[in-house]
Amino acid sequence: MPATFSPSRLQRLAETAQREIDEQIIAGCAVGIGNEHGLQFSSYQGLANLEDGIEITQDTLFRIASMTKPITSVATMMLYERGLFLLDDAVANYLPEFADMQVFSGQRDEKGNALTRPAKSSITIRHLLSHSSGIGYSFSHPKQSDYYKEANIRDWGYTDETTIADVVERIANQPLAFDPGTRWLYGLNTDVLGRLVEVLSGQTFAAFLQDEIFDPMGMHNTTFYPTTEQASRLSRVYTPDVTTDRYEDISFWGAKQEFNIPAGAGLRRLSATELECLVNVDFNVVHAPEIGEQVYFSGGAGLHSTLEDYSRFCQMMVAGGSLENTSVLSPTSIELMRSNNIGDLNITLGGSPSDKFGLGFGIIQDTGQQSFLSATGNYYWGGAYNTRFFLDPSNQLFAISLTQLYPNFHCDINNRLMGLTYQALE
Repeated sequence: MPATFSPSRLQRLAETAQREIDEQIIAGCAVGIGNEHGLQFSSYQGLANLEDGIEITQDTLFRIASMTKPITSVATMMLYERGLFLLDDAVANYLPEFADMQVFSGQRDEKGNALTRPAKSSITIRHLLSHSSGIGYSFSHPKQSDYYKEANIRDWGYTDETTIADVVERIANQPLAFDPGTRWLYGLNTDVLGRLVEVLSGQTFAAFLQDEIFDPMGMHNTTFYPTTEQASRLSRVYTPDVTTDRYEDISFWGAKQEFNIPAGAGLRRLSATELECLVNVDFNVVHAPEIGEQVYFSGGAGLHSTLEDYSRFCQMMVAGGSLENTSVLSPTSIELMRSNNIGDLNITLGGSPSDKFGLGFGIIQDTGQQSFLSATGNYYWGGAYNTRFFLDPSNQLFAISLTQLYPNFHCDINNRLMGLTYQALE
């Protein structure tokens, strides 16, 4: 039976969001809760543009960053359901550049350079979907970071003529952090999946998503590169108003462990300083994504969307793979995607240490390890600019929280809003 909610208790979500806005921790947010029949509650609060006083509305677009990954994973599984590959096929069967991969050996030469050795096994498609391939981000694995920067492999975002094919070839030429399947590491795996979709479908990744997911599901405001009109509705990204020397000699992991912001610091518009010191990204892609249609379609972090659009994706997932008259995936594939696909490995980013990872999603296995109300079996993910969603198969519900704040290690609004969803259940 689809979840139902107490209207008075749902208002607690709006009240919580408003407190964060009043305290200038966030500029604004869009929050939605729904079930297999669609959104049952939505709240649009605060400003998308502080400077011009533009409010967040149902038409506001957000940079959803890594909330792109679940969509890319669904696209991959659509091709799986067409019999084009098996999950444990070697990626090199379809992307030959991934044959004969090297791995960091843990040793160095006399000059201090890292030594490599041949990988003990091949990267499989399951490894990519579950982030257990050994491919990282520059921010998630310091040793790979130097190699990636030298090879012009960014965490996301290019404003030149770089394509997915270009970047995937560069990734394949770099050492893996470990032998595939032996550890979990958040990385550019889903960008590689975007290239796999291109090779298997014969379309650009953007065209496949448009034809197979966005158009059939009515997600008309979900795009890699907004039009000029869509860009006028795009929320700006804000950052805590602290001095820029705060970002000197800081790393992503250092900031994640300790990033305290003085009360009342306020907000200012994100600049390259705050972004590029923590992740390897072209700031122009974040600042003005409408600068023109580009050719790099990041399956890991490139999409923009609205609350209404992303809710349609979530609605499809909790409804077992179909939305209205559109069948996207079978219920069996969705069950596989929300099942533990990493065995005894542990995830190191995005959730509790007790959480597992499926095919494109984190999975809550122990509610007692969460700091917020939840349910066993929930699957979820979030994005770098402070966006998050979860899907609850047992209660057939979903919740989405969208803000635009970076860095956001000091802001826990998403977890609190997710938890408040459960206190509103009837």
